[in-house]
Amino acid sequence: MCPHCPDEASNLTDARTASITAAVTAAGPVGDDTDDTWTARVGDLAARITVMCQDGSDVAAIVDGIGVAKRFTATVLAVTREQSSTRALVRLRTAPSQFHADGLEDARSERTDRPSGLAMARRLTMLVGHRVLLWVEVAVMNGGAGKVRVIRHVEDLGVDAAA
Repeated sequence: MCPHCPDEASNLTDARTASITAAVTAAGPVGDDTDDTWTARVGDLAARITVMCQDGSDVAAIVDGIGVAKRFTATVLAVTREQSSTRALVRLRTAPSQFHADGLEDARSERTDRPSGLAMARRLTMLVGHRVLLWVEVAVMNGGAGKVRVIRHVEDLGVDAAA
């Protein structure tokens, strides 16, 4: 083994240390808690953080999706619920393009039966009439049979006076 390359055991130790450190930071100071109560809170947070870091977690999917997402500005015109998937269907007005000559596009939230999807749907509903910066991932669905545009992140740019 190369002495300059980390082995699997050291990678695991590094990941463990990072999770524990993040949990201690999230738990905050011991304060009025007993050491046992504070340690239990750190343990719970460490477990949650570790789960979030695993492949397939909702949080990992968001982070991975942002990494490959297309970023663009649009105005949120409407948000409705797609009955077949429980996703929020978002109607957007963007600059006209070869694919959307009228500048109207649709994108979706993650499924709203997942906490992250429900939170995004609620946030988008509050942003109707606002100009936004979006990160949209083209995700494969139904085992590759189709694709869906999933909004991974949104930032409010303020009310669109033209909306």
